[in-house]
Amino acid sequence: HKYANNYDYHKAIYMMKEEPLLENGFLLMKEDEGLFSPISVVFYEYYESLNQVEEKLNANQEKIQCIIGKEANQIPFGKAQNPQLWDYADNVDTVKWLLNL
Repeated sequence: HKYANNYDYHKAIYMMKEEPLLENGFLLMKEDEGLFSPISVVFYEYYESLNQVEEKLNANQEKIQCIIGKEANQIPFGKAQNPQLWDYADNVDTVKWLLNL
């Protein structure tokens, strides 16, 4: 019910603002440069080149927890919610951090 409430709320807000929106009855897609979308909404944007994507990722490195993909230093597709023991949130070794308190 909470997800549906978020969906209805954000759909109503975007419609009142007359913002372009794609939706399929359970998911909203909005063209937006924001890094963080509300629950029930997926932000997307277009790029002219792969270099633009890399520049945005580099510029926002401190705000992004992980990147999913096939390249080096990326988490493989399907593995983001199944971390290994050596995968640390925000690249912080939790045990080392705790030992240094």
